[in-house]
Amino acid sequence: MSILRRLSNPQIKASKSDNKLIHYFLANGLKACSSSISEISADCDISHATVTRFARKFGFETLKDFKIALAQDLGAQDNDSHGKRTAINLKESCETTAQKLLQLNQTLLSQTAVEIGFESVTKLTREIVGARHVFFFGIGSSGYLARDAARKIARIGIDARCYTDSHEIMTHSAMITNQDVAIYISNSGQTPELVKSAALCSKKGAMICAITAETTSPLYSFTDITVLHAVHDYDLAQGYADSRLSVFFIIDLIYIELIKLIGEKAIKQKQETQDAIESLSNSD
Repeated sequence: MSILRRLSNPQIKASKSDNKLIHYFLANGLKACSSSISEISADCDISHATVTRFARKFGFETLKDFKIALAQDLGAQDNDSHGKRTAINLKESCETTAQKLLQLNQTLLSQTAVEIGFESVTKLTREIVGARHVFFFGIGSSGYLARDAARKIARIGIDARCYTDSHEIMTHSAMITNQDVAIYISNSGQTPELVKSAALCSKKGAMICAITAETTSPLYSFTDITVLHAVHDYDLAQGYADSRLSVFFIIDLIYIELIKLIGEKAIKQKQETQDAIESLSNSD
C-alpha cells in the first residue's frame, strides 16, 4: 500500500504527535519531503526523536527513507496537487504524452519497489521450488500476465501452469492439493471467479499467493503470501488505471530469484528449453 494511502488511513496506533505529522505530510506534499527534521519539528512543535519514531512506525529506518518513499509516491505532482496524478491532455503533443508516461511509469516502479515486501517474494520462491505444481490464475488482462509468468517459470524446470477461463480455473481448483501453490494475479482482488477459486484452494490446503494492489479485498482474506504492487492512474477521457508494468516487474523478480535459488540446474534447463524452441525455426 502506498505511503499516501497509509497516511490517509493509518493502521498504526497514532498519538497526538503522530496525527500532527500525518496532517503535516498530507498537507505539504513534496515541500514536506524537502524539509529538514528541524523544520518539521518546529512546524509541528514536537521533538526530533518523535519525528524519527514516526517514520519507524511506518516501517522506515530513518526519516530520510520515509521522505524518499513519499516523494516517489507523489511522483510528478507539484506542491499544489496533493495526490492528483498528472493528467493526459487530449490535445497535447505525442512527445509531451511520452514524457508524462515515462515519469508515471518510473514512479510506478519506484512505488512497487517500496510496497512489494521482499520477504514475501523470498518466501514465495521457496514455496514454488518445493511445490508439486504451481498454478497461475488470472481473468481478463490479468490472465495475460498470469500466462507470461507461467511460461517464463516453466522454462527453468518448474511445473508451472496457467488457467484464465473461469471453468478451467474452478476445475483445477477442485483438483489442487496441499503440495501445490496457487498464485492469483488480480489488481483489485475482487474478481468473483478468483475469489471462489481461492476459497476452494484454501480448503484443499494449497499455498495461496496473491499478486495484488489491495490488502482489504475478498481475495486477500484467503492468501498465505501477498506480493503488493502499485497502480498508476491518469485522466484520459473517463480515466485510466494500469498495473501491468508493476506486475511484469514482480514476475521478473520472482523469476530471477528462482534462478538464484535453484542455481546451475535452472540455468541449464533454461538453455535446454531455449535450444528446443530454436530448433523449431531451424527445421522450417
